[in-house]
Amino acid sequence: MSYLLGIDLGTTRTAAAIGRRDARPGETEIVNLGDRSSAVPSVLYLGDDGSVVVGEAAERRALSSPDHVVREFKRRIGDPTPMIVGGRPWAPEDLSARLVRWVVDRVAQREAAPAARIAVTLPASWGPHKTERLGGALAAQGLQVSYLAEPQAAALHYASAERVEPGSTIAVYDFGGGTFDAAVVHKDGHAFKLLGRPEGVERLGGIDFDEVVFQHVVAGMPDAFEGLDETDPAVLSAIAAIRRECVEAKEALSSDTEVSIPVLTPAAQGSVRMHRSEFEAAIRPQVEETVDALQRAVASAGLAPQQLSAVLLVGGSSRIPLVGQLVSELLGRPVSVDADPKNAIAMGAVLSLQPTPSTTGPRPRVPAPRAGGSARFPIAAAAGAPPVGGGGPQGPFGPPGPPNGYGPPGPMGGPTSSSVPPYAPPPPPPPRPPVSPPPRPATPAYNADFDPGYSADPADEPPVDPQYDYPPEPGGKSPSFLVTLGAVAAAAAVVLAVFLWPRPDLEPANASTPRIPATVERTSEPAAPEPTPTEEEPEPVEPSRPPRPAPPPPAPDTSQPPVTTTEPPPVTTTPPPPDTTEPTTPPPTTPDETPDPGDDGGGGGGATLTPDVVPQ
Repeated sequence: MSYLLGIDLGTTRTAAAIGRRDARPGETEIVNLGDRSSAVPSVLYLGDDGSVVVGEAAERRALSSPDHVVREFKRRIGDPTPMIVGGRPWAPEDLSARLVRWVVDRVAQREAAPAARIAVTLPASWGPHKTERLGGALAAQGLQVSYLAEPQAAALHYASAERVEPGSTIAVYDFGGGTFDAAVVHKDGHAFKLLGRPEGVERLGGIDFDEVVFQHVVAGMPDAFEGLDETDPAVLSAIAAIRRECVEAKEALSSDTEVSIPVLTPAAQGSVRMHRSEFEAAIRPQVEETVDALQRAVASAGLAPQQLSAVLLVGGSSRIPLVGQLVSELLGRPVSVDADPKNAIAMGAVLSLQPTPSTTGPRPRVPAPRAGGSARFPIAAAAGAPPVGGGGPQGPFGPPGPPNGYGPPGPMGGPTSSSVPPYAPPPPPPPRPPVSPPPRPATPAYNADFDPGYSADPADEPPVDPQYDYPPEPGGKSPSFLVTLGAVAAAAAVVLAVFLWPRPDLEPANASTPRIPATVERTSEPAAPEPTPTEEEPEPVEPSRPPRPAPPPPAPDTSQPPVTTTEPPPVTTTPPPPDTTEPTTPPPTTPDETPDPGDDGGGGGGATLTPDVVPQ
């Protein structure tokens, strides 16, 4: 099965993507080239027998044969000075061509077929000299490829994921592993064209930031790097491991604020901590240089930053938080980071190879409507009708339909075929005839046999009182009634308890306090003399208290209070003669006797006799 192949030839890593002929437009697939990731390191091992080893395997060979391993050769393309690898001189473009040849063979082995077309991306700042040197080396490897600037490929991939209207202008900030490119592209129909002069920094990229982290580690633990033998394989292996840790630490600082880098050398072991603020302070001058290059590219296109539709960040180094912050601040525009910045250029290269409908070619023909077609959506049969996708300007994969076009657009905004003649605009639709509602179906006649009082005339029918069947009420008392009854019963019990509760016997508070005699209202007849007190049974004594001795008799009172006719005067009493013998029990009391309020119950003493009232 034939396929399209796009290759992103990078300084530090190389990626590839394919697009199948039977796939939907804009659909691409990343090819796994490396052992640990989809991309492969741009590292070559050249053996004495002419063998070539690429990627992670070449990096492992560097521990035992460092003079046979070469990297970062893309930066040297165009330099007439050769590179010495394994004791032999090599041109940088020949090394790059061998890497592209390996990628093509690896994908063909996986797909079991060669690629129909191949596209290779190049920095936008490259001139004809570098492009011709690489093209000649690729032709020597038997490869016929087409070239595409990296910012254009990034814009194509961005347009496949986000809707970009025709006429949009995008500034592309491509910060890769070894080079930096800045360019402004304009969407003209379905393709992107460069505006102005691309700017870039050839020897600035992610590997320079890796070196910044490595130097921070050396400064943090200088003892671990002093006196090392650079020819010792153990030392070379330890240094290579530390550099890999520095690369991972740099990538981790894009999402974390602090990292710890382990250091294991024959001289010392330990770790060095690095904060994001330290890393950003070290790389800020280089990042500001890239932003200046982007501003020059925008100015060369004759545009102001406010005229840009978007600022697109691609490349692995563009994920550093400081990059997006400085670009947004200095340009005054929001930035958009590609969803897959490392593989965006390879997928954009594949999209550049996919066929797109031409804006001047024939348009699909719309078939004539059948007899009795819909009057609401008429389809003209005359030649020259607009395509189903509309007659607007071309999109990236077809002409998008206008808002007032007839029918939906194609799967990618354009027609599905371009092999039929064009059409003229359709005539206006005929006036829509008035539509009356369909006749209401007749209601079946009512059978009067079931209703003798039925009348055909609704005015003669008496008003009907609807009867509803309610569910029977549950029997028994309702809960609210029971609650009220219980409350009334509780209140009655409280009232009865207050009035019927037995009262305890009150004792005199103090026997020494003289008792105020009760007054007796005078009558016309003299009161009968009180009977002589007789001996009665003694009052029962509380079992909890011992018998108390009788108090001494009160002092005799010789004064008599005056007696008036309106209110009986106080009764004068004549104390009885003192008793020489002390009774063992309290003396009996008469009915007029009351307890002495002066008795507090604390001392001894019995009840005091109230003398008889003497009639006047």
